[in-house]
Amino acid sequence: MDRRSRRRKQMPGETSDDEPMTLRAEMDSVLQSILDRLSMELGNRFQRLKDLDHSLGFLLHVKQLITSEENLQENCETAAQYYSDDFDGAELWHEVDDCRMLLRTRRGTDSDIKIPETPLELFNFLVSYGDNLCPNLQRALRILLAVGISVASCERSFSKLRLIKNFLRSTMLQDRLSNLAIISIEREEFKKINMESLIDKFLRARPGRFGRLYDLK
Repeated sequence: MDRRSRRRKQMPGETSDDEPMTLRAEMDSVLQSILDRLSMELGNRFQRLKDLDHSLGFLLHVKQLITSEENLQENCETAAQYYSDDFDGAELWHEVDDCRMLLRTRRGTDSDIKIPETPLELFNFLVSYGDNLCPNLQRALRILLAVGISVASCERSFSKLRLIKNFLRSTMLQDRLSNLAIISIEREEFKKINMESLIDKFLRARPGRFGRLYDLK
């Protein structure tokens, strides 16, 4: 009596019911999936950059913005199409013109006034006069400065969380995780802290608890 042959379950990616994937074929499959993922993510990232440049890119060239009228109205209307809930294109166009007049007036009365050269400098210049001055232009600059797609700081923050809360720290509570994440993300500022002075302040705040262990003067 012949024994019935056992058929192995076909796994995803196998070429036939009976033949498993070779090591080389499995490596090729994994690498292809990784490359496809990288290509998709890079495409999405550059598409978002193109959209940002198409909508608010004209605000990056501050010197040209406050000296040239070329395509200004068209650029403001295009930006308003992307952010119709945040500002109006026609009002943005008029506010840019008002900003130019203000800069020329200030420049004429005080020669030491520095002409803004970056979007951040222009935003700080407008904010110094209050939120009611050129509100549409302020909102457009705030959106441009707040969009975090040109840098990977947000993604690095989540990467830090994965490094901090690994399988060895699976029981870590949210407060400690948040504090460690802030220390890791703001490590440049953390390096400036004098740890000896900080420890002394901590011990002096609890003299009854640590007074027997440390000689606090």
